[in-house]
Amino acid sequence: MIDQKLDLILDELKEIKAVQASQGEQLKSHDQQFKEIREQLTNHDQQFKEIKEQLNEQSEQLRDHNVQLNSHSEHIQQLIHIVAATNTKVEELTDHMNQVREDVSELKTNQQTVLQTQQEHEKILERLSIRSVTHEADIAELRRAK
Repeated sequence: MIDQKLDLILDELKEIKAVQASQGEQLKSHDQQFKEIREQLTNHDQQFKEIKEQLNEQSEQLRDHNVQLNSHSEHIQQLIHIVAATNTKVEELTDHMNQVREDVSELKTNQQTVLQTQQEHEKILERLSIRSVTHEADIAELRRAK
């Protein structure tokens, strides 16, 4: 009976050893899985650091773009003021040009009138010079006749 109990105890010890061996294998397997998980976490940490650096670089680029955008906005506002001033000047010059056109038109009309008057005066001078020559001839004849 003791032998049977010892055999039972031995069988139980063997089972316990087998269970322990199995649990040891499982622990090794879990240790391996934990190592792999640690490596993956380390890799993820590295990837997160790289992503963080990229985000920082992109944030810096965004800041630079915002500065440029603000600068462009200021330049656009300046250009808008310049264009408005230029438009005002163009309107003034257009008004002056219209006045000049009116003046030129009036001068052309006056020039036409002066030319017509001058032609009439030339005709009159021609007639008067012919009369003068005729009178001179008449006076010369009268002097000769005397």
